[in-house]
Amino acid sequence: MNAQNSKLGINTGILLEAGTNEAEILVFEVGGQTFGVNVAKVKEVLGITKVTALPEGHPAIEGVVRIRQEVVTLIHLGHFLYGDTPEVASKDSDCLLLLEFNQRPIAFRVNRVHRIYRVSWKATRPLPMTPGMNAPITSVVLIDGKLVQILDFESIGADVAGVCDESSSGVSRIDAPNIPVVFAEDSRMISEMLSDHLQEAGFTNMHGFVDGQAAWEYLEAVAEDETTDTIREKVGILITDIEMPRMDGFSLAKHVRMHPVLGSLPIVIFSSLVSRDNEKKGQQVGVDIQVPKPRYGELLEKTRQLVGLSELVEA
Repeated sequence: MNAQNSKLGINTGILLEAGTNEAEILVFEVGGQTFGVNVAKVKEVLGITKVTALPEGHPAIEGVVRIRQEVVTLIHLGHFLYGDTPEVASKDSDCLLLLEFNQRPIAFRVNRVHRIYRVSWKATRPLPMTPGMNAPITSVVLIDGKLVQILDFESIGADVAGVCDESSSGVSRIDAPNIPVVFAEDSRMISEMLSDHLQEAGFTNMHGFVDGQAAWEYLEAVAEDETTDTIREKVGILITDIEMPRMDGFSLAKHVRMHPVLGSLPIVIFSSLVSRDNEKKGQQVGVDIQVPKPRYGELLEKTRQLVGLSELVEA
């Protein structure tokens, strides 16, 4: 483990038990503002050495850096968030956050790394939906008296480097108008893409929520007037992210499995945090399938199988 990682206490193993509704957040600064990222997404925290500039590309791409045997794209996070201003100019004290999306490493320049905090997702709040508001922030949480903004690194990576651009065009449409799909996803970009892919595949009855708590409240309300024999007419399948405000995906799955009416619903985890360790956590709380983002084609196939649409014809 890198020395800086050890100092910060980063552990890439199993950090928390499944269903505790907690997370470990790495807090850092960019342009004088305080942000956070789930430690489970961070491979390493490193110093920045030589950066090789690229001739063209997104203006926030600073260049590439060599990390051991890999050449990794470096995104200047301050430039992406605030543009080219003196406040976010590169400094010698800057750090590099190395994250990974769909087995592709991406590095982000930040100004300062603070420390890791364990927080309850109950303490986080989703960013209010405001017309014209398009900030890459999924939620906010108060830590040590500071308002920490949890960044949507998936949407940043997709916008800048196309890391979440995976097509589901190989999956043909099968009409499934009577199969209600409930999904929980805090990233606005991923939520829109998920809805689009489901609709293109033939699912037209969808209910989407920005956090696990909102999804759970909806499921509880629906179950009040249903039985185990009729619930599938109102909820055919649940698709959920892991990392979400108020209630995470593992806690949501645990609540569903313990409910007398909802307990047998198919549950799919769709998350960038899918790993061997998290697959074990998913099994602990009764998740049927886990699919890594952004494998929309695989997600659609698994969803069809779980709801009984086994005819999978590729275009």
